[in-house]
Amino acid sequence: MMKHQRPWDALPSSALLNIFYRTSIKDRSRNIPLVCKSWAHASGHPHCWVSMIADNYYSESESFEVAFLKDYYPYAASFVDPFDGRRSDDPRRGIVCLQALIGRAGGGFAVNSLYFFPFLTSFDGPPNDDALLRLIANHCPNLKHLSFHGSYHASEEAIFDIFRSCRELELIDFSNSPYFNPSILQELSCCCPKIRGIRRKGDLEPNFAYDLTKWFPRLRLLNLSYSTIVDIDLFTIVTNCKELQYLDVTGCQQLIRYMHISLVRQFGGKGTLAHRERHFTNRNQSSEQMGKSTIGERLTLYHTG
Repeated sequence: MMKHQRPWDALPSSALLNIFYRTSIKDRSRNIPLVCKSWAHASGHPHCWVSMIADNYYSESESFEVAFLKDYYPYAASFVDPFDGRRSDDPRRGIVCLQALIGRAGGGFAVNSLYFFPFLTSFDGPPNDDALLRLIANHCPNLKHLSFHGSYHASEEAIFDIFRSCRELELIDFSNSPYFNPSILQELSCCCPKIRGIRRKGDLEPNFAYDLTKWFPRLRLLNLSYSTIVDIDLFTIVTNCKELQYLDVTGCQQLIRYMHISLVRQFGGKGTLAHRERHFTNRNQSSEQMGKSTIGERLTLYHTG
């Protein structure tokens, strides 16, 4: 029986590629190439390097949505630190690492998913955020998913360059960065019409929802967990984003009147009014206990105190 089993190093390259693509960026860069020659050869294929996110969910779409919008913690499995926490005060290190990733992906044209937090940015050294963003803007025109989580020093000009060059962007994470402001949201909306999901953890300006819903009225996924959102902004979002399917406000301690929100909405352009009761569900409840409400299409709302 043992004689008929194929050793791992004899697997066809196509099978290896499908396996390696689902591993973390750390395993792809530091572990897999050392196993054997065939693994080293397969791990060098550009297909293995189009994303920093491990494709380890049921579908590619769900993988990126979970990583950029639904994961609470940046140290979760989706965002693996390829440097084991050893950040450098040399700003060139992050740039060289990103250049290497882009090179492995065939020059960057195929790269679709990148995150910063906080592995590429410089630690106690000259900021390298602008250099990283311009590298992405110049080489990754088909980028679909970008996280600014952990980037603090980028200029507005460099951020605008990203939006103007990467017009295929769909999912974006502004968590714990100073870039979530009206001018940047407006530019993102104008340059990247395919945006369908945004995540923002951290401080929020009062009445931020006015600008968010003005520029992204067709937003489908929104994660504001552990942010400073208040009731009036939450009401503005669920009222004006009519295609919203996923909204997460876990850990938002400044929400007060959030348990039952009654909304009035006009459907079908016929002047008919429909009332919908919104219930926030506790993420620790079972699926049977969760009350999932409907806003035209399904809108899942999560809240834990």
